[in-house]
Amino acid sequence: MDLLRLPPPLRRTLLSSPHLIRLLTTQSRPTAPPLLPISLKNSQPTSFPPSTAKNSRPNLTLSSSALNPYTLSPPPNPTQLKYASTFFHSSPPHLLYSAAHFRTLPPLANPEIAFLGRSNVGKSSLLNALFGRPNIKDAHVSKRPGRTRTMNGFGVLGPGQQLGAASSTGERGKEALWKRFPVRGGLVVVDMPGYGAGSREIWGQEVLKFLEKRRQLRRTFVLVDAEHGLKKSDLEILVHLKRAGVPCQVVLSKVDKLLWAGPRAPGAQRLQNRMGMVEELRRKIGRVVDEDAGDGRKGLLGDVLCCSAEKGLGGGRKLGVDEVRWEVLKACGMDCDEGGQRRQYSLEDLNILEDEAE
Repeated sequence: MDLLRLPPPLRRTLLSSPHLIRLLTTQSRPTAPPLLPISLKNSQPTSFPPSTAKNSRPNLTLSSSALNPYTLSPPPNPTQLKYASTFFHSSPPHLLYSAAHFRTLPPLANPEIAFLGRSNVGKSSLLNALFGRPNIKDAHVSKRPGRTRTMNGFGVLGPGQQLGAASSTGERGKEALWKRFPVRGGLVVVDMPGYGAGSREIWGQEVLKFLEKRRQLRRTFVLVDAEHGLKKSDLEILVHLKRAGVPCQVVLSKVDKLLWAGPRAPGAQRLQNRMGMVEELRRKIGRVVDEDAGDGRKGLLGDVLCCSAEKGLGGGRKLGVDEVRWEVLKACGMDCDEGGQRRQYSLEDLNILEDEAE
């Protein structure tokens, strides 16, 4: 059972019982392939077609499985990654609301996903890549820290879905757009104000209210700059979320700067060494958060993902973005099976082992 898929009230109830935690964590998990060493000579790159655009940056010759090895959950196959990409490319995102205070958020019934991170961690750039619109800039991109000052909810509709018709009285700007968003078949991605340098204390208070009290929230993705590693403010927010029972997952942004710092592509050995650095950073984040939380629970952050909003694998696909899309859909219960068919969930997915005889 994936605890991150459960609603916050049920998740907190389960996590408050040490006995249930022991039973749930004893369930078998799929075995992932070894992470290292990575043989670049024999590894198969993704089958994405090469980019033909002029002045395009060199493509990373990395496979998705090599960059994002899954150890805590089953890895998505190419069909599932394509499903996630198609979902986010089906229609442009709709800005449903911009709220500075928790009390002004609209009562949407759709599952919500929040993206949170330090100022200038590349959050807005990643969201634009996530929406498949890096050149249109739905989320505001700026070199000045603290550009995002409100909680901005972007509605994403899957294939075959569309907004409802406007009421006969007419629509009064975008503040009423959320009323036309269909209850089923869509999710909401929330761009949160950044923390750290350039942020404001009052924004942080409203953000924490959202993370702890928003019933629609299914998961929070906390972005960490791969080039600079885990900062004190990153650790503080991750420990706080873990102790509060808020589902969260770490995304290493700007990973291309760690793998491919210069204009020239690194050699095979240097790239393999850089991959080792990424893997060590991934392990360190989980270990440090578990130690600082001090509650004995481990692995609740899930698999740490790596991505880049700048460099890609060819065909316009950005590095690791499809994996982020997949995790968003999975957290919302809108993913698919191995054959690409929309998955159906039931109460049978919640398995609790019976007490063992003492």
